[in-house]
Amino acid sequence: MNSSDSRHALPSQETQDSELIQHLEAAILRNAGGSTRFKREIPLLLRKAIDEVIDSARTNRFTLDETEKTEKTYLGSKVEILLRSFLRFPKGKSLDLSIDGIEVDIKNTMRANWMIPSEAMGHPCILVKIDEKSGRFSIGIIVARCEALGLGTNKDGKSSLSKTGRDQIHWILYDEAYPKNFWQDLSPELRRKITSPTSGKERVDALFRYVQATPISRSLVLGIAQQKDAMKRLRKNGGARDSLARDGIALLSGNYDSALIEALKLSKCEKHEFISFTPILDHDKLLLRGAGHIE
Repeated sequence: MNSSDSRHALPSQETQDSELIQHLEAAILRNAGGSTRFKREIPLLLRKAIDEVIDSARTNRFTLDETEKTEKTYLGSKVEILLRSFLRFPKGKSLDLSIDGIEVDIKNTMRANWMIPSEAMGHPCILVKIDEKSGRFSIGIIVARCEALGLGTNKDGKSSLSKTGRDQIHWILYDEAYPKNFWQDLSPELRRKITSPTSGKERVDALFRYVQATPISRSLVLGIAQQKDAMKRLRKNGGARDSLARDGIALLSGNYDSALIEALKLSKCEKHEFISFTPILDHDKLLLRGAGHIE
C-alpha cells in the first residue's frame, strides 16, 4: 500500500464500533438530561420495573422469587418500555430503540450473561444487568458481532456473549446500587407482623411502626394496603397517621415535609416516599408537635 492508499484507508471495524458506541452514549446522556440525572434516575427506573412485575397490590407477592418464570422474562420487556419512555427515543423498525436513526436493541439479564437474538446481529445493544439479591446493577453498550458471541444458540436462535464479548462491553454505569427490595432483608417474623393484620389500615400502621427512619415508597404502601384509595389508609382522620401520632410516631411525606425531614437529619426522601420517626430529643418533639405530626 503506498502513502496515498494509506491516507484513504477505511477505519477498522473496531474503530467504527468504538465511535458508534461513543455516539450512542452521548445521545443517551443527552436525552437523559446529563450523566448526573442518568445516574440518579436509572436506579429508580429499575426498582419501578421490578416492583411493577411483582405487583404486590394485586398479587400479595413481595419478592421477584415469588413470580412466575414468564413474569421474570417479562421483566426485560418492562425495563425496555420504561427505558425507552425515560430516554424519549422512538421504537425502532426492527429493534427496541431508534437512537438518532440507529437501530438499537435492549437486553436485560438477572444472571451472568445476555442472550442476543439473531435480528440484533451487527447492531448495537444496550445491556442491563440486575442483581436483586445485592441491589446492584450495570448498564452498558456493545455492538453484537460474531466474534463477541458464543458458538451455540438456544431453541429461540439466541446466542450468549462470549468472554471476549463481555470484555468488550462499554459500561456507562457499572456495579452501581439501586434501591433494594424492601422485603429482601426483613426477617420472616417482622414480615409477618407487617403483613398479617386483616385490614389495610392496620398493615400500613404496622409497616411504619416497625420500620422507622427508612424511606418507604408509595408503591410499597399501595402493595401493603391492597385496597381502593389505599393512600387514605395513610392520612389523618381515620388513617394510620392518627394511631401513630398518638404513640409519638411521626409519619412524614417526602413531598410535603422535606424541610422537616432535613431538619430532623433523617434520610432524604423522594417525593413519592414516606418516612416514620419516633423523636427522642425535646427539640425534635417540639418541631413535630408544632407541625401537628405527633400528639
